[in-house]
Amino acid sequence: MAQTIRFAIFVLSAYCAGVAFFTFNSFWALAAPVAIFIVGSLLAEYAFSRLASSEEKRGDLEDRVRNPPT
Repeated sequence: MAQTIRFAIFVLSAYCAGVAFFTFNSFWALAAPVAIFIVGSLLAEYAFSRLASSEEKRGDLEDRVRNPPT
């Protein structure tokens, strides 16, 4: 459940960043999407840490250790 909510928040922030990129002009066309994406990522991780059980957190950590980002 917490993984799904984290993913949904991430997708929503990416969507909002895309809308901001195509809506704003000048400097804000670059700054706003980056800020939205960073805030969305932080919010997604915060929501996961609050909603996930200890077992789900441990499983997520094990998955990150076994499959590091490249």
